[in-house]
Amino acid sequence: MTTVETSIGADISSDTIVETTPIGTEPSARRPLVEPTIDEHVDSTHDVDGTEPDDVDAPATHTFKILVTGPFAAGKTSLIRAVSQTDVVSTDVVTSGDESDVKAHTTVAMDFGTYQLEDDGVNLLLFGTPGQPRFRFMTDILKGDVDIVAFVIDADARHTHAAAGVELRSLLADLRVPAVIAVNRCDDQAVADRMARSLGALAGEAVVPCQLIDPDSGRDVIVEVLLTLLDSMERGEVG
Repeated sequence: MTTVETSIGADISSDTIVETTPIGTEPSARRPLVEPTIDEHVDSTHDVDGTEPDDVDAPATHTFKILVTGPFAAGKTSLIRAVSQTDVVSTDVVTSGDESDVKAHTTVAMDFGTYQLEDDGVNLLLFGTPGQPRFRFMTDILKGDVDIVAFVIDADARHTHAAAGVELRSLLADLRVPAVIAVNRCDDQAVADRMARSLGALAGEAVVPCQLIDPDSGRDVIVEVLLTLLDSMERGEVG
């Protein structure tokens, strides 16, 4: 069993279960598919008060909260399971009614996983939301202190795109944080770009075509999240 203390003030326990370019640019030789280095962008040799740290050889620790959200059955849980380096905390239950025709289990509270770059002192905390409108209050709870949004859509589930676009624009207007759009079940950058634009994604927001049943594809999304965070840190948008 795995237990994680969440920001909603309760322990959630469950059985352990275990290049993208911004819209408008050419598919990517511009962004390497390697994990970026935070300390190339952040001066870790001084504390925030300007004094020397006790151990100048130790990398600064940077912890970022990622909100993984999007429509029902888009691939949010699959993304977190693909990349998490710790056992994923999940609140899956058996689906019923029309939802059972789409998938056997669904998230009703949250998924939680982590991703760490030890050499750079980078910790990513991935919080996955439920996709059904009746559980939207969990997104409102989990979005506090988020640094970046990973918004997942299913390229094949076009009937979900209109509502997803409304949700994406509302969420980003509220949070004012960067976003990465992960277009699941898609291998074509141009197609992914068009879908993201149809949702209202801005030209500067990164779009990743992906197959989230493949862990390597999930890591491509996380690489883009890291690169977007670095860009935002350079502009002073993320602390």
